[in-house]
Amino acid sequence: MNQIIALWTYPRTISTAMERVMMERGDLKVLHEPFSYLYYEHEKKSAIVQEYKDPNHPVTYPEIKAHILKTAESGPVFFKDMCAHCYDNLIADDQFLNRLSNTFLIRDPAKTVASFYALNPDVTLDEIGVQQAAAVVAKVEQLTGKTAVIIDADDLEDAPDATVAAYCKAIGIPFIAEALHWESGHKEEWDIWKKWHTDAAKSCGIQKNMETFEVTIDNSEHLKSYYDYHLPHYQKMYNTRIEPQVG
Repeated sequence: MNQIIALWTYPRTISTAMERVMMERGDLKVLHEPFSYLYYEHEKKSAIVQEYKDPNHPVTYPEIKAHILKTAESGPVFFKDMCAHCYDNLIADDQFLNRLSNTFLIRDPAKTVASFYALNPDVTLDEIGVQQAAAVVAKVEQLTGKTAVIIDADDLEDAPDATVAAYCKAIGIPFIAEALHWESGHKEEWDIWKKWHTDAAKSCGIQKNMETFEVTIDNSEHLKSYYDYHLPHYQKMYNTRIEPQVG
């Protein structure tokens, strides 16, 4: 049975850079946010409109799950997605969770909240997504009896090789150092959210993100309320993250 690696996250965690590493490996079939079609197209839970819609992509939870499982019949699979995209279905689907190698990428919500707001000022508390990620972590740990595989975006930016090496070791795949460097350019898998992936398209590797935002948790009570709500969930996950294997 081929491995299916799921990288569960929430928006603006530099998850596309991590996905780009997995694309560069060449030994995994990479699926880009398959459950976004459920969230945005089928359930229409956000006002955001996908920039491109694949007419052949499944849109219901059972159909998307079947698509992932079918893809894994011919080789190992990696997909990254937001927990909020399929949360209600996923949290109740023990069989599917048990089939996956569930991993998580988290980031300080002070950064994700400001970054999301800059792209979508109408972002809702639910779309921030940290709470859902923490709940899925708890569910996975309940099912497996093991600490979940969690990496943090700051570690990934500060020590990319060491963090990816620790991640690969935790999920039982070889670390390929060469996969952390690539030629810049847009990938067709990102067509549905082009404007959200401009930094990833320009990159040649994982770099420290020095972006700044006009509206932040420091000057907006609205964003500060989002931050305060999600921070305890982030901290709980951060406390059990995998630290980079330096040296």
